[in-house]
Amino acid sequence: MGGNYTKDMFKQLEGALQKIDELNNKVTRIETETTNKYLKIIYEKDQEIARLRAENADMKERIIKLEAEIDRLRKQINNDSSNSSAPPSSDQKPNNPNSFNSREKSGKKSGGQKSHKGHCLNKTEVQLKIDEGTMRHEVINHGAPKANLRYISKYIVDINVETIATEHRFYEDYAGRINIPKIFHSDVQYGDELKTLTTTLIGQGIVASNRVVELISEMSANVINISEGSIYNWLSEFDRKVKPLIENIKDKVLNSPVMYVDETGARCEEKNMFFRNYSNDKHVLYTLNPTKGKKAIEEDGILPFYIGTLIHDHNTVNYSYGTRNGECNVHIIRYLKANCENTQNIWSDDMIKFLTGLNRAKKVAIAFGLEGFEATDIENYKKRYDDIISAGFASLDNTKSRVYKKDEKRLLNRMKKYKDNHLLFAIDFSIPFDNNLSERDLRIVKTKTKVSGCFRTLDGGRRFANLMSVTKTAIKQNFSPYKAVKNVFAAVAFSI
Repeated sequence: MGGNYTKDMFKQLEGALQKIDELNNKVTRIETETTNKYLKIIYEKDQEIARLRAENADMKERIIKLEAEIDRLRKQINNDSSNSSAPPSSDQKPNNPNSFNSREKSGKKSGGQKSHKGHCLNKTEVQLKIDEGTMRHEVINHGAPKANLRYISKYIVDINVETIATEHRFYEDYAGRINIPKIFHSDVQYGDELKTLTTTLIGQGIVASNRVVELISEMSANVINISEGSIYNWLSEFDRKVKPLIENIKDKVLNSPVMYVDETGARCEEKNMFFRNYSNDKHVLYTLNPTKGKKAIEEDGILPFYIGTLIHDHNTVNYSYGTRNGECNVHIIRYLKANCENTQNIWSDDMIKFLTGLNRAKKVAIAFGLEGFEATDIENYKKRYDDIISAGFASLDNTKSRVYKKDEKRLLNRMKKYKDNHLLFAIDFSIPFDNNLSERDLRIVKTKTKVSGCFRTLDGGRRFANLMSVTKTAIKQNFSPYKAVKNVFAAVAFSI
């Protein structure tokens, strides 16, 4: 019995060990399956994490690019005439008060001030012109005029447009010949007064030729009905006769110690062409060229012979000409203002205040009869300029946008390189603070293109340039532009 018991116990133990082996195998199999399963999950998750990381890196790079593009577009949209070189006509937003504008409010009311001497029609002046014979005198009596009766005169000054046909009779001489000057090339032709009026309306008045035709017809009660072709012929006649006067203006500009230069685009012959001005306080010469830059300047034949100081808007090709170059500080202030708005760095605001303050100091010095700043003062001004530029370079890291940072660095490098050109107005009191005179002279071109849109031919554009050279020069010298045009048609020798 004992043997059977032992045998049964052995079998039970053997069965238990077998079961344990089976369980171990099962556990091992489960562990293996579980390990493989989780290894696969871990591998898949690692792959997913790697993919997400790569996608995240791509997204970050794309975000950086998109932010740069947004900054570029925002800069483009926010640029206007107050913070860039864009013309006022391109402004798309209201001109809100500009905190960085170099002009300061005076606190005075708009319009004429109390100390301003106004001008109005004066009876004494009218009577003087009547006595001189420059004004026709007519009398209308109100009441019955009688001797020794007191009266009070009131004048109405007006103009009267009348059509005149002047007959020129040429009689034969003793030999039976009738000599007729070449100017009478046809039996009926238009006079210089009508040519002058139409030419001045088109040039100085910037009136379209078809409107001039209508106006002349209405003014003459439909007696004079000119054609647009006649107007073009008169403009060509003016252009032929004005050549000596244009050369005279050219000489005056070349002999001036300071010359203002600038250029602006216009459509001509379905292409972009460029008007350029050469100006001083008393004269302006306009040119039109199919291209811009050095080639056009050489063709104009002005700057290659000029030995004075050129004032311009940082057109670097101009640095090849003249003995000195002055930069327009109004233009650089616009770029400084844009940098203030885009980066919030204060160095550009400091530079605006420095330049405008220095210009005010110069005006005060001139008012006190000074001819220039002391040498020590000029050195201090240059040091202050350098300190602001150094502060600007130090603040570059504060600019996060790549677009704005690139523009800011370019602006700093430009101002550092052309320091003496920006400060030339303070070093030499004869040099202006800005190139605004050029912008005013070129404004007539933009007005013309608004009226007509473009010039049909290069010759037509150049005729307009010569016409503007005469009328604008006349205005600068308080000479009647109408009289100047009339003198050209009449071949009267004169100089302006």
